Amino acid sequence: MRKRINKYFWDGNINISGEYKLKRILEYASFPDLIAYPVEELKKYLPSINIDKLRSSQKRKTFIKLIMPLISESQSWDDIINRLVKNARN
Repeated sequence: MRKRINKYFWDGNINISGEYKLKRILEYASFPDLIAYPVEELKKYLPSINIDKLRSSQKRKTFIKLIMPLISESQSWDDIINRLVKNARN
């Protein structure tokens, strides 16, 4: 997983905050790499990120906003996606 994530820090990743790391991943990572990001770090840092200011597509921002309320009660990306699908069906 670390290799998948480190490629998004072409300018180095020494002494950067967890919030900055997550923001970079949210902005630049492919979807498979995004869902490889640790859920515990997602839980910790996502609430402090302004989603509307991310340099990413509106679809990515919408996805992030949809999963935000599901993250705190989820233990994995599979759990987050399953809850998202379940909510969409209701």
